Amino acid sequence: MKITPLVLSPLGSNCYVLQANENSSEAVIVDPGDTDVHALLSFVMRHNLNVREIWLTHGHFDHILGVDVVRQALEVPAYLHRADLPLWEQVQQSAQTWLGRQVNALQLPNGYWEDGATVSVGNCHFTVWHTPGHSPGSVCLVGEEAVFTGDTLFAGTIGRTDLPLSNPRAMRESLQRLLTLSDDLQIYPGHGPKSTVIEEKQGNPFFH
Repeated sequence: MKITPLVLSPLGSNCYVLQANENSSEAVIVDPGDTDVHALLSFVMRHNLNVREIWLTHGHFDHILGVDVVRQALEVPAYLHRADLPLWEQVQQSAQTWLGRQVNALQLPNGYWEDGATVSVGNCHFTVWHTPGHSPGSVCLVGEEAVFTGDTLFAGTIGRTDLPLSNPRAMRESLQRLLTLSDDLQIYPGHGPKSTVIEEKQGNPFFH
């Protein structure tokens, strides 16, 4: 598996390009968080990647702003959990409030995550875990080697639960579920550096 992180958003959100392995041209994009996706599309073209899908961990604007630009450029579908549609529909207001920018409304997602569903890139398979708390439709994408945790779990901390539609109790329940993950899984969060499950079990004060 090859995972390439790119920071696109002014808020430091991580976007990832996931390939089954170093030599595979098949890829997916996780969380394209800004309309300026030049670095992302340049990477895709430079490595001659065949991007199949866009996987979204949740619906906050700093993780989805670039969705339509990428969809138009690469002609690929995007997937979100249906519970985050209210956030999706507020993307213009959110971008104006947080960034002082005017953006276009987004077209609806092409499909919706279901808890327990399996998604794949090449021979790498991921299970969708619905992990509400930071947002109603937050998901973690759990693979055999890595897990994309979005803004649910970071290195050393967790996502905010004081935002509109956040739910602290749901976050606690989601973190309890994540505690069942294999210790050696690599964590690729929505912000900040990567980590491992065992590192977070041992050192993250919110994750126990």
